[in-house]
Amino acid sequence: MDVRALYELQKVDTAIEQTKVALEKLPERTHHAQALADLAHVRSTRDNLRREQSTMEAELASIETKSAEIDTHRAKLERQMKTIIAPREAEALQHEMQTLAAARNELDDRGLLLLESSASADEELRQLVDTERRAIEVESTTKHAQEVAVAFKNEEMAALQARRDEVVAPITAHDIATYDRLRASYKGIAVAIIQHGVCGGCHMDISVSELDAMKRLPADQVAECPNCNRLLVR
Repeated sequence: MDVRALYELQKVDTAIEQTKVALEKLPERTHHAQALADLAHVRSTRDNLRREQSTMEAELASIETKSAEIDTHRAKLERQMKTIIAPREAEALQHEMQTLAAARNELDDRGLLLLESSASADEELRQLVDTERRAIEVESTTKHAQEVAVAFKNEEMAALQARRDEVVAPITAHDIATYDRLRASYKGIAVAIIQHGVCGGCHMDISVSELDAMKRLPADQVAECPNCNRLLVR
């Protein structure tokens, strides 16, 4: 078993995994997602405001209709008033006309309020048009930045995959299977280097006698960490 070749493969596989994570967590993705959310918020606000305006316009139309009906009714009462002689009937007509006048004033006040609100909504909509335009520009810019960043990472991934193909080519299928099993069992570290008498995988000390025994192993025999059983590069 060529442990050094497996160690080189492990370095490439680790780089591939790190690149995959980096690809998913690109800041450009976050920026574009925020730009999309901002644009959606602007458009939602705009649509809600337009619906409110439509409601106000419908109410204004209703007010105009009711006001016209009141005016017609008052004109009719005023004509009747000219022909009435009995004081009681005249008083009743006057009371009804006063009631109509009060209703008309309420409608006028409500109509004025709606007109002011509609004018304010018009101004807000004009501002939202500018805000939406800027949001569209930001979304487009961040989308392009994301595409560039993703393309760059994909190029990195392709290069790493090509390197992996080179590294794995001379390794036997049996050794690859052993490597994959150990890598899955030991959190991605199947092969470790001994540094200052410490296993680079489990970070535990290896005794001097154990190190000497490893040095005396035949060249074709694999050394394993006595603590974690990872393959060791001698």
